[in-house]
Amino acid sequence: MLKKPFKLTSQRAIILGFVKENYTHPTVDGVFRHVKDRLPRISKKTVYSNLQFLCSKGLIQEVRIKGVLRYEPKQLPHPHTFCRKCGRIEDVKLSNLISELDKPAKKLKDFDVDFVSITFYGVCKKCKGGLENGRKE
Repeated sequence: MLKKPFKLTSQRAIILGFVKENYTHPTVDGVFRHVKDRLPRISKKTVYSNLQFLCSKGLIQEVRIKGVLRYEPKQLPHPHTFCRKCGRIEDVKLSNLISELDKPAKKLKDFDVDFVSITFYGVCKKCKGGLENGRKE
């Protein structure tokens, strides 16, 4: 099914460009801060509306980690790691695992699955090294 064409406004282009070039999974606030530098008169509501629009067109996707909505450019299913010390989020390359999990999910009766999401919670190597070297929690 072909998606209906849409107008790529300057606001949408800047927001899309930032999310596509930024693999830190920015929040609405993070996107807003970046866009505000380029478009000083833009509101956070406009940024959020454009993020939702770009998601609806399949150009970016939402990821909810620890209750916080974030955005990322990748469209293929993939898990994430979340460091509970520093809050860093990273993509994990376990595509075989996700594709295997996605297969049975797609076959659930009476339920249409949009995507499968897996997040590994723990402590990253950098924070773990700091804890081992006497850093306090």
